[in-house]
Amino acid sequence: MELIDENGNLFGVVNVIDALVVVLALAVVAAGIAVIGVLGVGGGPAGNDDEAGASSTETKYATLSLGTQSVETAESITAGDEMMAGDERLSITDVYAIRTSSDTADVTVRTEVVATHHENGTVTFDGDQFASGRNVSVQTDEYDVNGSVDAVESNTTTLSTTETEVLFEDTVGRETAEQIRAGDESAIGNETVATLESTSAYPIGDDKYRVTAGATLTTLETDDGVRYGQQPVESGATIPFATDSYTLEPATLETGTTDEPGEATTTTVELDLDELSDREADLFEPGLTETTSGETRATVTSVDREPATVVVEAEDGSLNEQAHPTKDDVTLTVELETRETDLGTEFKGETLRTGDTVYLDFGVTTVEERAWVVD
Repeated sequence: MELIDENGNLFGVVNVIDALVVVLALAVVAAGIAVIGVLGVGGGPAGNDDEAGASSTETKYATLSLGTQSVETAESITAGDEMMAGDERLSITDVYAIRTSSDTADVTVRTEVVATHHENGTVTFDGDQFASGRNVSVQTDEYDVNGSVDAVESNTTTLSTTETEVLFEDTVGRETAEQIRAGDESAIGNETVATLESTSAYPIGDDKYRVTAGATLTTLETDDGVRYGQQPVESGATIPFATDSYTLEPATLETGTTDEPGEATTTTVELDLDELSDREADLFEPGLTETTSGETRATVTSVDREPATVVVEAEDGSLNEQAHPTKDDVTLTVELETRETDLGTEFKGETLRTGDTVYLDFGVTTVEERAWVVD
């Protein structure tokens, strides 16, 4: 049989022209199916149905941690600041900032956010997903800061704060120790966030001082407990306290109080200083005191001085004691300002027992000797 007969029929049955039309139609249909498969339903890229589902805006309330900022920037972040992003808006409704050093601060803000709600349940602001743990940028005419979302809720425009008492301890240099006073405040602008209620500074050697202080802190209440800045307020935590002139990074000894443990008392000790030169021995006299930040911690009440003894060998080989020609032994009787605690008598925050070494700085000279408790 011929492929195409004299009448133009394919295999003597189908006209060639009609067959070409059918083939062309099938090709168009196949191409249409391929295009639909690539673009997806609705004309958008496959799998992006959620983007097309953005339908409305809604108001959320979020706590943002803006982290460490300069004090200048922290002072410029205030309630009422706004950031616009098209139909979306972020308004700061409350600010909690604490000083972490003389130059820096930690900032947390509460915000009212008009964001875009999508049909799949996600919320976006300024093109990025807005949810707990996500990063966020806050830009105004005054500042441009980055932070993270702590929590997103449906109400509450303010941050929950409370006052917390702590007792903490730090080791600092002489210059800092001499500045610290009860009543010192840590503030951002006109907002005081911490106040020293009591302070004690004790010289401990090498121009170092142990500072014990009680403070009232304005703390932030969270689901995980209270915190000061980013630090939880608990025993052992490091709580920053900073003013314009000094910065402390003390360890928390106790919460719920600003007072050192125990009751104030006086303990009398004797210190034996052996083989002092005349110049050294002349430095000690009754009335000599150790005083720091206006507080007297130790007072010399009496000084006993006698020639030191030296053992010499006689001509017959015997050993004899005799007065040293240039050296003196000195015994100081000193009244120490101590505290009676459940653990015993404490001086400068440490337990004091007979034979313990104490360090005293009388200004004109220092003493680091074993103490013999006599009263």
